[in-house]
Amino acid sequence: MLVRNLDFLSIPKEFSKVNLDIFEDKSIVLVYIENKGYSLVLKENDEIDSIFLLKTELTPENINSDKEDFINIIKMLLDKIYEGAEIKEYEKQHQEHVFLQLMDILTEGDDVEIITEESKLYTDIEKGFMKLEIDIMENKINSLNSAISEVSGNLNNLGSEVEDSKLENRIRKTFTQQ
Repeated sequence: MLVRNLDFLSIPKEFSKVNLDIFEDKSIVLVYIENKGYSLVLKENDEIDSIFLLKTELTPENINSDKEDFINIIKMLLDKIYEGAEIKEYEKQHQEHVFLQLMDILTEGDDVEIITEESKLYTDIEKGFMKLEIDIMENKINSLNSAISEVSGNLNNLGSEVEDSKLENRIRKTFTQQ
């Protein structure tokens, strides 16, 4: 019998969500999923345009590590927001500044909205994290299978070389004895 505990797939029953207006009717939403990571959502006219999941141990209280990918995604979202906008470069928000603003709003708690299982965004994020965990497991399995195949191939080659060497030695012995 094979048994698997799927508790690692479960996520908290509520998430903390903050919103930051960026330009015109476009905003970035940050959703914090405790002990799992974050979701960055690009919204236009209050409609979801893009959702990204970030599996990380970074917490709102400790933002000093593992933030480069986070900031790169914010940059990508800002590029999408400002695409085609005719404003001066210095009027555009900088990705690190947006990151810090989102984390400050989250830690201060004033404008934090709690979303629960009834929310469509919650459901989308929950399914996304489950899929992400499964993809991570599949990647690990594929890497393990590749390593096993490589080792097996190396052993087969070594076995062939040993056999060839034994045969070569027998032939040498046969010729040297005569």
